[in-house]
Amino acid sequence: MTQALSAEEKLRLKKQWTDLAIKQAQEGQWGEAVTTNKNILNIFSQEPEAYNRLGKAYSELGQYSEARQAYSQTLKYSPANTIAIKNLDRLQALQDAAPSGTVGVERIDPRLFIEETGKTGITELINLGPAPVLSRIGVGDRVNLVVDGHRLLVRNSAQETIGQIEPRLAARLIGYIKEGNRYGAGILTLDIHLVRIIIKEEYQHPNLFGTVSFPSQGSGDTVRAYTKDSILRHDREDDDDMGTDDEYYDGGDDSEDMNEFEFEGGTDIEE
Repeated sequence: MTQALSAEEKLRLKKQWTDLAIKQAQEGQWGEAVTTNKNILNIFSQEPEAYNRLGKAYSELGQYSEARQAYSQTLKYSPANTIAIKNLDRLQALQDAAPSGTVGVERIDPRLFIEETGKTGITELINLGPAPVLSRIGVGDRVNLVVDGHRLLVRNSAQETIGQIEPRLAARLIGYIKEGNRYGAGILTLDIHLVRIIIKEEYQHPNLFGTVSFPSQGSGDTVRAYTKDSILRHDREDDDDMGTDDEYYDGGDDSEDMNEFEFEGGTDIEE
């Protein structure tokens, strides 16, 4: 007869599986993440964070009914959980939009966003698109920069406009794009009234040799040069402004383990 797990063993397994679930999410292994979070729930059946992670995994797999069920379970045990509330609202907006086709989502290749001083920048979008469009994107999605006259638009893979690069940076990048530079971009921070993206110079035309796409931040700049050794990061300063309202965490004893969330090629990092 198998001996029941002790409380200490259960907590150890919970920690191991939680770390694994976060790593699987970072690497886009959503099917595996479903299994890992279900393992946690088999032992801790009232664990809101595990239900949130399960909801996120189902959402990424396009299993929206299962995602709604998972987030609803979160609210059963944590009625004020802002993550579950936000994502249920997002799923409802997605259902209401009822697009005729599935939007293909391209995830960021972490290798594209290895920091290079002057070649990587972060900026907040202006003139955001409607809620149904924003509900179809997520942190880590690759987006496209599209020149439209004097505007630089940011669009998803279905060519829906997410928002617009602020004019000063747009003018700079449009000039470089017309000269032959190429840029990649991805969603860094996402909330109902805020979208922040990371932009990387992927190719510099020989005629622009020596030019800097993203100067170091100075007075009045609305884009900051990206000088961390990470690829995607929710900075603590952002958490102070916005709260820890991420996909995976909404307070509790594990705040030190899950306060930061980075995509960094297999390294365990937190949100």
